Amino acid sequence: MSGVIAAVTVRAAQREKELGAEQTLDTLRQRLEQAPRLGVRLGPPRQDGTEVRETRIEPRGDVPGLAVAYVHTPSPFAAASDGGDRRRDAG
Repeated sequence: MSGVIAAVTVRAAQREKELGAEQTLDTLRQRLEQAPRLGVRLGPPRQDGTEVRETRIEPRGDVPGLAVAYVHTPSPFAAASDGGDRRRDAG
């Protein structure tokens, strides 16, 4: 277990349902929890380590090919040397 949590936005869940891609994207979500940096990075990482990444899913059966963009953010606990008790400025 990697300790990664992959969450899907409400809008993305609506689109996957419209496209009939629920199972395909659930499989991708599970893969991202194991290997959170699939695909290619879009632009440079931010100073806080956040990366926007994209991966593609090939068309299969009734499911169209998909380009999936996602955001990878490092754990705030991993960045804090004191076990995550340090407060970080959101600005």
